[in-house]
Amino acid sequence: LARLQPEIGWGGDLTLAGRIDVQAAERLDAEVVLARSGGDLRIADESGGAQALGIDELRLAFSAREGTWRFAQGLAGRSIGEMAGAQVVRTDPRARWPAADDGLEGVLQMRVANLGAWGMWVPPGWRLGGNLRVSASLGGRFGAPQLRGDMQGHDLSVRNVLQGVGLSDGQLNASLEGEVMRVQRLSFKGGDGSLNLSGEARLGETPSAKLQLAAERFRLLGRIDRRLTTSGNAQLQLERDQLQLDGKFVAEKRMLLEGRLR
Repeated sequence: LARLQPEIGWGGDLTLAGRIDVQAAERLDAEVVLARSGGDLRIADESGGAQALGIDELRLAFSAREGTWRFAQGLAGRSIGEMAGAQVVRTDPRARWPAADDGLEGVLQMRVANLGAWGMWVPPGWRLGGNLRVSASLGGRFGAPQLRGDMQGHDLSVRNVLQGVGLSDGQLNASLEGEVMRVQRLSFKGGDGSLNLSGEARLGETPSAKLQLAAERFRLLGRIDRRLTTSGNAQLQLERDQLQLDGKFVAEKRMLLEGRLR
C-alpha cells in the first residue's frame, strides 16, 4: 500500500493469517481464506500525523468446487465503517479462471458512519461529513458485472474554509441500475438558502451525466472578504470532454476591498 499510494502515508502493523488449499488436476478445487489476526492500518491526516483506521475485522475468502466459484469480503472499522459482500460465479469445472461470459450473482452492502474518515482521498483543504449507506445486488456476466441497488446519504457536508465553501445538511437518495445511476434527490443548504439536484449519470467506458439544478438564495462562497449568493435553475450536461450548462442564475456578490463593503 505504501508503494502504491505514497501520498496517502500508509503505515501500521496489520497482520493477516489464513489458509490456502489448491488442487489443480483435471478439475480445479480450491479454498483460500485470509483474515485479520491483529494490528491496524494508519494513514496521514492533513497535519501529517498518523490517523488509525480502527480496523476490527478484515476477511477475504474464495472457494471453487465443481465449477462453482464463491467470493466473500468483509471489512469493519471504527473510522471507515462496514462493508460486506458475497458473489457466486458458475463456470466449467475444468476452468482455471471463469470466462468473461459466465453468469454472476451476488450482493454488496456498505455503511459509512462518518465520511470525514475518508477525507484523505479528497484534495487538500476539503472536508467531508455525514453518513452513507449502499445496498446493491450484482448480476450480469463475470466480465461485465451489473450493479443494482440503492444509495442513501444523510447529514452530508462539504467544506473548504480557505475557499469559503460550506455545504451542509445534505441529503442523497439515488438508485443504481447497471451502468445508470439515477439521482432522485441531492440537496444541500448553504447560508440561508438551498441547492437541489436531480437527474441521472451513465457510467462505463463513456461516462456522462445530465442533472437539473435549482438554487434558492444559495451561498456559494462565504469568506469574510468575498461572498456570493445565487438563485436560479439550470440543466447541466457532462460528457467525457464537454460540459454544457443551460439556464439562468441571479447572483448577489459582495467583496470587501480596502475596508469597504461593496
